[in-house]
Amino acid sequence: MPRLTTSVLGSIALVLGLVACSPPTTETPPLDTAVHTDASAPPDGAVDVVIPDGVIGTAELTSASGDDTVSGTVVVTAAGGGFDVALKDFHSDVPGGLQLFFSPWSETTTCLADMYNFSFGNLSTDADQPGLSLGDRDYSRGNPSYFLTAVITETDPSTTDPDGCVLTPRAVGTITWDVPDTRPGLLAVDTGSRFGAGGATATTDGAPISYRAVAGDTLNDIADRFGITVDDLGFLNPLTSRQLQAGDDLNLQVALRGGASVPPPWA
Repeated sequence: MPRLTTSVLGSIALVLGLVACSPPTTETPPLDTAVHTDASAPPDGAVDVVIPDGVIGTAELTSASGDDTVSGTVVVTAAGGGFDVALKDFHSDVPGGLQLFFSPWSETTTCLADMYNFSFGNLSTDADQPGLSLGDRDYSRGNPSYFLTAVITETDPSTTDPDGCVLTPRAVGTITWDVPDTRPGLLAVDTGSRFGAGGATATTDGAPISYRAVAGDTLNDIADRFGITVDDLGFLNPLTSRQLQAGDDLNLQVALRGGASVPPPWA
């Protein structure tokens, strides 16, 4: 049975260091696990765009059972230093408590609610629910649009999921985002292997898609190799919540940010 693994958005951080799967040989650069903060400067002319205050995302909840057991609209708003979420016209005929999650994967993913999600906790009333927080802007690098789906589940399921999942989605809704390009011009260009960034790059049509880490790598050197900043690497890889290891892949394309570059654990 899959293990429930939910996480608050505040824990999503790209750890600045890599752990080797085995001790380095004499030909391998020494392991570097130090936290680096001296990120390379942004490319000339690149200025991050701040999402303006207002509604930036919506999702219409549809009951997974095909009836109107759970319904409502999820509304995401940018406000001041963070992002807020509200449930409007919310209705539930499900007995007991419910939970709301945001998932980086699509509605059709098996065991969607069991996997990496942002949890808003329990929903205790059958009414509109304003004031749910998606965290401050720093936690999502200023852009939470890598979340694809809003998911409602039971707090304490009374039945066994037929797919063997811990939590059964009772309602889901694809999030439609209306946000600007917050990092215009962010483009990774591979300038070649170097000390601290000696791994291989996967490409399509000559453009780098991902980078596979090797022992001795540091994120500063990886970022420098691709002409971006360490913060850009964090933006491109918002699901990274543990220390990277040799053999792990880093996404390098904005279009593949989030669940588009990380397969669901139980897909």
